[in-house]
Amino acid sequence: MKRRLTVTALTDLRDGRFLFVLCFALYCSVYIGRLNLSAAITEITTTGILEKDAAGLIGTAFFVVYAAGQIINGFLSDHVSPFFLIGISIGGSAVVNLIMFFAMYMSAPFWCYLLIWAVNGYAQSAIYPTLIRMIATVLPEPMRISAGANLFASTAVGTMCANLISASIMKFWSWQFCFLVPAIILGIVALVWFAGTAPLSAKTISRGEAVSAQPRKQEKEKKSGHGLVYYMAVSGAFMMMIPIGAFAIVKESITVWSPTLLTEIFSAEPSFTVAISTVISLAAIFGAVLARTVLMHWLQDEMKSISFFYLLVAGGLVLLLTVGMHSLWIMLILLSVLLVLFTSINTLFMGIIPLRFGRYGMSSTVTGLLNAVGAGGNAAAAYLTGLMAKTGGWNSTILFWLALSGVGIFVTLFLIPRWMRFKRM
Repeated sequence: MKRRLTVTALTDLRDGRFLFVLCFALYCSVYIGRLNLSAAITEITTTGILEKDAAGLIGTAFFVVYAAGQIINGFLSDHVSPFFLIGISIGGSAVVNLIMFFAMYMSAPFWCYLLIWAVNGYAQSAIYPTLIRMIATVLPEPMRISAGANLFASTAVGTMCANLISASIMKFWSWQFCFLVPAIILGIVALVWFAGTAPLSAKTISRGEAVSAQPRKQEKEKKSGHGLVYYMAVSGAFMMMIPIGAFAIVKESITVWSPTLLTEIFSAEPSFTVAISTVISLAAIFGAVLARTVLMHWLQDEMKSISFFYLLVAGGLVLLLTVGMHSLWIMLILLSVLLVLFTSINTLFMGIIPLRFGRYGMSSTVTGLLNAVGAGGNAAAAYLTGLMAKTGGWNSTILFWLALSGVGIFVTLFLIPRWMRFKRM
């Protein structure tokens, strides 16, 4: 027998609403300490500090460690207070951003940037799965579904805030301050988090005696009838990892490299491209609404809806390659539309499909695995796009994105019958 962490749900809706506001604000701030590298990449590469492929490799290191960290910290969060783990993680990201500022300011060797940003990836990897666990166990039960859906909006809001802050910094200060200012913001957020959640933690976190691990395992197997591998195989979840990885590469490539793309094709100022990326990122807020509308009122199936959105993404990339390359404003409109579609796909893959595994007690596990694959795709995107833009130019890069979207279309169309059979089991 051993003592284990016990989490008790809040009963006061006012406490629940206050906690969700803190969670939303905290996850917005995460992007301020993550996308600042994307905003600074244009200056880093144009000033000759790093080549494009090397700069992209820093982002790759972040997401490789981020993917592994999600699995590690998923287990860790079962044994420590989620309030503590989230606060330590956001505080750790603040420290890492501060170190990155000094490294960039002193023109440190490339391996320093790689190591520092990889540590940032690990620090931030604990935050999202722990927030999801908190929503599922700490918030009052009537709030959980709406809170889980509304948390997706924090990604778009956080992206907007990150780009706006970085654009302002590059306009009025040196670009190296893109790491110092986020470090200060994240540090303040960490302090507010610890102070604001201390009373809530006292109400919900305790330690009690736990049954042995073997009986819990047998109980889970009895409840589900089969193991995780079986249900991921019959549902097609293993094959879903292919379009998830493809989607993540395209989405992250456009998110990270669009300011550089706009600067190089249309000779726009770096501060302008980051600022305009801030505006178009607002469009992503509508992605979750669009996903629910298509799913519930038209196609009524997750995999059909994902296939539909992949087709639209492919069409948008064709227009980006043929029409968008000749007009800055048309490209901005197309990038906005693509961001909406990306958010719709992400909502379906990460927010709705895992819920189908809840009756087997596996929704959290499936979410973690799919998120890890997405993070792996993000890791590949940062380096591959930088390398392709350097060697083949932006036309070849967009064609590469289009080919990946084609893979997503093919696999999701193939999975529709299997997924529909799984839902009827």
